[in-house]
Parts: sequence; C-alpha cells; structure tokens
Amino acid sequence: MKTVDKAMRLLSYFTPSQPEIGLSELARLAQMDKATTRRILVSLSNHHFIEQNQITKSYRLGSGFLHLARIREATTPITAIATQTVDWLCDATSETAHASVAGPNGLITIAHKEPIRGTVVMIDPTEPLPFHATASGIVFLAFNDNALTEKALANPLNRFTAQTETDPIILRQRVLQAKTEGFYLNEHGFESDVVGIAAPYFNADGSAAGAIAVAMPVTRKTTEFVTKTKRQVAAASARITTAIGGLVHPNVQRLIT
Repeated sequence: MKTVDKAMRLLSYFTPSQPEIGLSELARLAQMDKATTRRILVSLSNHHFIEQNQITKSYRLGSGFLHLARIREATTPITAIATQTVDWLCDATSETAHASVAGPNGLITIAHKEPIRGTVVMIDPTEPLPFHATASGIVFLAFNDNALTEKALANPLNRFTAQTETDPIILRQRVLQAKTEGFYLNEHGFESDVVGIAAPYFNADGSAAGAIAVAMPVTRKTTEFVTKTKRQVAAASARITTAIGGLVHPNVQRLIT
C-alpha cells in the first residue's frame, strides 16, 4: 500500500500548467530519492500510466488513464448525467453552474456551463475546488464521514482571498451548518466577489458522491435569489442522485418541497 500511495503522490504533481516533469524535480516534489522515484515511474510506464518524452526525457501522463476513464463513463455515466443537469441549472438560474466529484485534495469539476450575459463567473475545470474554500467542498465534507473532514483540515490550509477561512474550528462549524441546512452558501472564499451555493449529490449508501453548485457575482446576490437558487440546486442534486441510484438525504430533499 505504501508503494501505491507513493505512486499516486507522483501522479498528483502533473497539471495542465506542468504536464511534463523531470525525474529530479519529481523526486524533489515528492521528497523521495531518485532511485525510488525512477522505480515507480518505470512500473507506471509499464502499464501506460506514465510515458517519457524521448527528447526532453521528462515524464508525462500516459494513455492508460483514457482507457480507465472510458470504462468508468461507460459503466457509471456520471459525466453525461452531470452535464445534462448542469445545463438545466444554468438555464434555470441564468448563472454559472458546475458539478464536481471527489479528488485526492479537493473536488474535480466534471461539468460546467456559463450563461450568456455581461458578467459571469468563469470556471476553470482543470483547477481543483478546495474543500475548505468552496461551497461545494463544504457540503461534500458535511455529508461524509467526520474522518474525511479531519483529514481535509489536518494540514495548513491555503488562503485564496483575503476572506478565505482557514481556522479549522470555524470550518468544522460550517460543515455542521451545511449538514443541518442541506446546502451551503460561501462568499469570497475561493474568488473575491463571488458567491457559491452548493448541495451534495449522493451515493446509494447516503454519503456525498460530489456536489453541484451555482456561482455568481456577489453584486447579484439577493435574499430572494438565494431562496430560489438553493431550491434549484437541491433539485439538481436530486436529479443526479436519482440517476446514479443514490439516496437523497432528507435535509436536501426538504429544500425542494
């Protein structure tokens, strides 16, 4: 298991802004010796999860992930379901809508849509959504085991804006609030002047599988809009949950009725 953990750690350093990384740099980032790093990379390469640029000798993600992604989508078509629901939510609210699933250090956007209007919140689907700094992250933690919350808050938390909350005590209170209310509204946490309203969608065992949210400029936030949007976000949550065979939590279901 330790070897698997080390391999996953190496893979986590590849991003759209850093698609290729040399051996020495990977070893430094992962705080592993070069021999161990090379051994893991060779093993990953044997299974096509890593490939080496023959010119630069740097490493990049391989085609093996495409095969697994296609199997996942063919057997559990969450992306197609999320895309349809996000399109509906964006049209219903006239604001940016996005859906996400759990990743190792945050949520990963799997669908998003931006409305056609003057000022909108732009979504970068390659950028993870931090658990502590987004409405989606808070609701995801709220409807999962407490151990996941403690793990998410165990390390020093990044501050993305002047108003990003990083105090674990306050963040635990926010998680409890989200579980009680069935949704969460976050302001200025990940981006300045942006409001997010999110609800989780659920697995068959009742745990959160991911989140669906609306993001809007803070200037368009009104009490009436929040009341209407949290109901629509909850309805979107129920759509995805039902489609994947999940069980909607009563605290989210009551927002719809």
